[in-house]
Parts: sequence; structure tokens; C-alpha cells
Amino acid sequence: MKRRLFRWAVLFGTFAIAGPVATAQELEPRRYSNVPVGVNFVAFGYAYSQGNIFFDPNLPIEDADAKIHAAFARYIRTFSLFGLSSKIKLDLPWASGHWEGTVDGVFRTRSATGVGDARIGIETLFSGAPALRKSEFGTYSQRTIFGASLDVIMPTGEYDPSRLVNLGGNRWILNPEIGFSHKFEKWVMEVGLAGGIFGDNTDYFGGSTLEQDPLYAVKASFIRAFRPGLWLAISVAYGDGGTTTVDGIGKEDRQSNTRAGVTFSYLIRPNQGLLVSLLSGYTFRAGPDFDTIAVGYQYSWGG
Repeated sequence: MKRRLFRWAVLFGTFAIAGPVATAQELEPRRYSNVPVGVNFVAFGYAYSQGNIFFDPNLPIEDADAKIHAAFARYIRTFSLFGLSSKIKLDLPWASGHWEGTVDGVFRTRSATGVGDARIGIETLFSGAPALRKSEFGTYSQRTIFGASLDVIMPTGEYDPSRLVNLGGNRWILNPEIGFSHKFEKWVMEVGLAGGIFGDNTDYFGGSTLEQDPLYAVKASFIRAFRPGLWLAISVAYGDGGTTTVDGIGKEDRQSNTRAGVTFSYLIRPNQGLLVSLLSGYTFRAGPDFDTIAVGYQYSWGG
């Protein structure tokens, strides 16, 4: 029984596939779930995204489309932080993208391949999820869990200031989030409030300085467990804000959009699992509007 619960926890709580937009709206079901401490995880994934980018309507850019192939490697370590169940993670992305659109009435294209912006994050569960070793986890049963997380996106990606579209953002981004999850028999409901806090890009297109207001998001997931390691999640997020300023001049590009997704997890061995995600977005004002399909593999040890 303990082993079955451990398998369930491992595949429930540590694996997410990043889409093309690593912001406060990123969907990550089972973010607030307890996992035994002292466990290591490595994950590898691939995602293909296709869609539109809606710019400031005052810019002479129309019909901007994008196709992006992305891969990532992720490492996670669970640990006890003052008796609280916690995780630290590191994401290393790589991407190849092709963009095309009309600028001042002239059809233009842009292709780029290279590393994206790396990310490091920490998550802590404040209540409902005590820090337990694997040998102690068999007696644990979830009810309501409260937690918080902070992701730091670092400017490590490929960047060319002479280009308007790049794989890297050339700025620091903080993504704080608070949330909770509650279990109803075989269902888990999860709700999160998140924000994106953007640093300045002082080497923006044409030698300008780009500033951006915070982007706020509310997210919810409903997860149905069929058996240990086999679950399905339906997730949705709504984001608003993120208006930009270039050299002190405000742009009409406040974002207001939704993202929805379906995630399927399958345990192939006690310490190995597969994940498949289908994501879609709808943009009301400005920002990306992508459809994404992603697959990933995870391996765990320790604890």
C-alpha cells in the first residue's frame, strides 16, 4: 500500500510541460500536492506550438504567425524546509522558431534556434502536507493543502536587439504564486493566483528600453485519478495586465487572454512516467495565441 501511494504522489506532484509562454499563466496541474522529501527527479520533454501574436495595434505589424519547436530538461529535488514539504527545480529550455508577418506592408520572416531563458524555482506547502520520508508516506492522506511558489526566469536565452522577436527576453522575470488544492474522493480541485513581475530590457529593439507592468493570472485545475499514476487534468487560466512602455511611451498592448489545457499522466514503472498535454489559448487584446501539444518523460530516485 505504501508503495502504491508513493507512486501516486510522485507522478501527481512534480511534472509539468512548459508551453511557449513561460509566464504567470503557465498551466501546471498538481503543483500543490505532497511528495516524499529526499527524492530527485529528472524530466525531458518536447512541445510544438503554433499560433498568432497580436501586437500593439499602433505598430505596423499584421498577420504575425509563429511555429515553435521546444525541448526542455528539468531537475527537481524535494526537501524539508523547517518541517515544510518543499521543492527546488531548474529548467533548461531549447527552442527553434519561425515567425512571419507583414511589417509596413512588406512580408517578413524570422527564424531562430538556440537556448531559451533558464528558470529556477522553489515551492513550499504551508499546511496540509507535512514533510515525510518515503517510508512514512503510506499513512498520509490529502485533504486541503495551501502553498506558495516563486519562479525566477533568467536572461540566458538567445537574443538579438536588432530583432523584434527573440527566443530570450533579455530581462529578469519573477513569477510568484499562492494556491491551494482540495481532494474530493478521486477528484482534486486546485486554484492558484499568480503574477508576472518583469525587469527592464535596456537593450530592446533599436536600442530602446522596454518596461512592462505586472501580469496577473488566476488558474484552476480539476484532476481525476483513475488509479495510482494514471490521471487526467482539465486546466484553465485567465491573465490580465502586462502593458509595456518603450522609452517612456506607453503602448496599447495590455494583455487579456485565456489558456486551457488537458493533461494525461501514465505510470510506466514505479519510478518512471509519461505525460501528454494539449493546450490552447484565446487572446482578447494583445499577446500570444498558441495551440500546443507536448509530451514528456520523467525518472525519479532517492527518498
